[in-house]
Amino acid sequence: MAAIKKEETLQRASGGLFVVLEGIDGSGKTTAWQFLKDHYSSDPSVLFLREPTNLPTGRKLRACLQGKEPPPDTDEGWMDLFLADRQANVTENIIPALAEGQLIVQDRYTFSTAAYQSASPDSARQVLAKQKHFPAPDVIIYLDLKPEQALTRIDRRSGIEGREHFESRERLERIYANYQSILPDNCLRVNASNSQEEVRNQVLAIIESARRNQ
Repeated sequence: MAAIKKEETLQRASGGLFVVLEGIDGSGKTTAWQFLKDHYSSDPSVLFLREPTNLPTGRKLRACLQGKEPPPDTDEGWMDLFLADRQANVTENIIPALAEGQLIVQDRYTFSTAAYQSASPDSARQVLAKQKHFPAPDVIIYLDLKPEQALTRIDRRSGIEGREHFESRERLERIYANYQSILPDNCLRVNASNSQEEVRNQVLAIIESARRNQ
């Protein structure tokens, strides 16, 4: 996997703004992302991205997560899939959009990889450090929800049979602990146990404030 050149990560116009939504499965992160996408649908200066992406790298990763293709046998194999998809996303989407001064709102980024692909907080910090060559987000919004609450939501939505690879109590507790160890001090936390309307309004307010203060 080719490395991203340092100068590529710096090709950003002063008006560009990179916002990342993070949270464990079931936190309502993707619902908030979809709300924002609908809210800004008439604004061509806003780009919405997700990881896994809809690029070939992301489609392969989603197929493995959903059991439609054989999953990797090792943690390293999973890591390779996630990082290949991120590199494709950064090269094809993120860098060009920031260079044009766009607002990017992305569902999941480097913190997800570190939290999900690590066995402990220590290893999560190491995985995050290995991704420093990727463009850093300007705003990190973390939808904070306890694992037991998240799992209840997941089962209500799709049933136990519909759970994906990471959607178990043990895995979500590990992921939650990893997130707590790697989220930076400037991360903006939203209480995801609040109503859907409260969550989406708070997320929108954070983004609008960031745009005004660019």
